[in-house]
Amino acid sequence: MNPRFRPFVYVALLYVVTAWALNMIVAKQAIEQMNPLAFTFLRFLVMTPLSFLLVWASRSRLHIERRDIPSLLLVGACGFGIYQYLWVMGLSYTSPYATSLLGATSPIFTLALVAIAGHEHVRKLRFLGAAIALLGVAIFEGFFSGNASIRVGDTLVLCSAIVFAGYNVAGARLLERYSTLELLAITMTIGTIMLVPGGLPPLLHVNFAAYGWDFWWRYAYATLFPILLTYPVWVWGLREVGAGKGSIVQFLMPVITGILCVPILHSAFASYELVGAAICLGGMLFAFTLGRSRLPQAVPEFE
Repeated sequence: MNPRFRPFVYVALLYVVTAWALNMIVAKQAIEQMNPLAFTFLRFLVMTPLSFLLVWASRSRLHIERRDIPSLLLVGACGFGIYQYLWVMGLSYTSPYATSLLGATSPIFTLALVAIAGHEHVRKLRFLGAAIALLGVAIFEGFFSGNASIRVGDTLVLCSAIVFAGYNVAGARLLERYSTLELLAITMTIGTIMLVPGGLPPLLHVNFAAYGWDFWWRYAYATLFPILLTYPVWVWGLREVGAGKGSIVQFLMPVITGILCVPILHSAFASYELVGAAICLGGMLFAFTLGRSRLPQAVPEFE
């Protein structure tokens, strides 16, 4: 790649991360108007066909190998099914900023899983970075400032990050036989089916006529931007600069989310939350940059 073109690629990746950060806020506002699970299921009813549109546009060959069915079911559950139940219910009880920060800890749990499973040797200093990140989470939650409490939303989001770590590990293995877009379409379909029990019943009771433009533009944004208007740019950007360098941009998402929360939601943050967030992000960045995983880059989280 021409070095003069590289800054443009990073600008494109920054656009993606900013769009994802804004999606946290938009989704939070939307689920204050509609049942969280109904809203999520309604999103995936559109996002899933769009994922197949991306496969078709890329001229990839959609296939499923019988030996991969158990792994695909696991990846669909960890990446979209179980993950979305935990994530959206967590978001409904906490702030977009906390959701973004705690959700960003998924690589730390991924690191632990690959070490436990023996998929690769993990340097000890990377675990030090992970420990620093978790310390930051504890500070963010108020454990060292006398403000500690068990917050349901934060707990659910943290659980979603742990679940998504399973998606990263199992999904990366499948990328040896499936293209990124192909894996996305297949596992998103599985996840959508898993969302039926929790999402369809409340959706059937929704009075759509009662929702105005204030809701529908948020629904459109939360549905189109994560899959159609950002994901192809993200895949292209990582291909141009490499997954290792490109993925570092993801660590900016909690920062951007926090900045956007101030003018949009009029949020205010306690000093211990800001300190904890800084330590958490610093620890994750430390662990991430100390070594590159040999596992292929998995699909990013879909909020």
